[in-house]
Amino acid sequence: MWAIAAEELTISENFFDKPVLDQYGHQLTFYQDLIKDKTVAINFIFTRCTASCPLSTAIFRQVQKKLGKQKIQLITITVDPVNDTPERLLEFSKAYHTEPGWAFVTGDKSTIAELLKSLGAYSADRNQHSNMVIVGNAAAKQWTRLYGFPQAEDVITALNAIAGVKQVK
Repeated sequence: MWAIAAEELTISENFFDKPVLDQYGHQLTFYQDLIKDKTVAINFIFTRCTASCPLSTAIFRQVQKKLGKQKIQLITITVDPVNDTPERLLEFSKAYHTEPGWAFVTGDKSTIAELLKSLGAYSADRNQHSNMVIVGNAAAKQWTRLYGFPQAEDVITALNAIAGVKQVK
């Protein structure tokens, strides 16, 4: 496991209550539909990436498999909304055999840019985006940003800490 840095984060209750689209083309309100009353893990990718994004997605798939029936919302936000349409995100998600409880998010370019900025994940060049993961629970007002390419166990440890689940060694 690689060493990662974690940083506490503050996200206000209505920090981003704007419409986005998931991989099925469903319009969602980011906070109300994806964040509110849930423990979540958020990562950032673009589907044309051939370097870190496939690995980041594979790590999230490991998280989903290892958590099994534990109620965690995984959210993957594109950093390339112009090219990453819902159809393209659906095709990308199917390649990783994702299951329910994982939303791939896109939308209008300016809306996604604003969302990325609000999460501290914006980069003008999609190729320079961060491999960080944000883990949190709005109701508990607990948020952590994991830097340094967090692995599945790092994400699960952070999720369990926020969800109040005791780690079994």
